Amino acid sequence: MAKSEVLLTSALVAVEGAHAFSAFLPSVFTIRKLAVPAGAENDLRLGYIPASLFALALGALASAIMKSPWPLIASVLTVIFMIATYEWAIRSAYG
Repeated sequence: MAKSEVLLTSALVAVEGAHAFSAFLPSVFTIRKLAVPAGAENDLRLGYIPASLFALALGALASAIMKSPWPLIASVLTVIFMIATYEWAIRSAYG
C-alpha cells in the first residue's frame, strides 16, 4: 500500500475516533463551564467505553484492510489523547 494512502487512512481513523468521543460524551466546554455535579464523574467516564471501543475497532479494521499497523496506532493515540482531555476537563471544571 502506498505511504500516502496509509497516512491518509490513519488520519481519517484518528479524526473519526475523536468524533466518537463527541458522540458519547458532552463537550469539554460543557463539562468545564457547566461543571459536573459531585459524584457524576463516573457517569461521564462510562462514555469512554463505547467511544474507545468504536475508535479501536475502526483502527483495527482499517489496519487489517490497509495491512499496516498505523491506523490502529493512530486510533490508540487518539483514545489516549481524548481520555486525557476529558479527565483534564473534569478536574478543571469551574462552572
